[in-house]
Amino acid sequence: MRKRGRPAGVDSAETRHRILSAARIVFSIKGYDGASILKIAESAELAPSAIYNHYENKETLYMAVFEETADVIWGSVSSASEEKTLVEAFRHLIASSRKIADDFPGHSAFLASVPLEARFHPEFEKLMQRRAQFQDETFQSLASLGTRTGEFSALSEPELKEVIRCLVMGWFFERHFRQGEIPGSGESIVKFVEAISSPTVSQ
Repeated sequence: MRKRGRPAGVDSAETRHRILSAARIVFSIKGYDGASILKIAESAELAPSAIYNHYENKETLYMAVFEETADVIWGSVSSASEEKTLVEAFRHLIASSRKIADDFPGHSAFLASVPLEARFHPEFEKLMQRRAQFQDETFQSLASLGTRTGEFSALSEPELKEVIRCLVMGWFFERHFRQGEIPGSGESIVKFVEAISSPTVSQ
């Protein structure tokens, strides 16, 4: 029987990556209460002691999974604000979100479960605050882009920010709950944004 633990030749960063990847999957499937350090260790093919070498307990591990997952998801989404127009930014956002769903299938499922976990675990309220911060910074930058370009002059910047939030998060959660994207839904969002943008702005 193969002995579990930190494999020979594997450095600390790789071990941490294995732990976080396994924990993300287990937390997504079992929920916080249903997950255990033992189960996560088995999934990562490590001894439980290897996890405790990096994380004090299950709570700190969950928070670490959140931070890494949020950085990947929101880092990709926020880069959309670097486009020249808000319409182009939406195209970028849809494409990058799909790529993340393909490349990191467990990330979206984990993030979607965080609000529910926070309802039953007050210690995770700080994660909801971080989630709100990620959202507000991203949607604010997109709204600022749309305001600067004059694409949505009929809306104030705060109003545009909330419209963007509803479009993006509605699409995200609908895709999550259906366990797959409605065919053409992303294209429909882009087409809608194009239709309501100012005709004086060249796309």
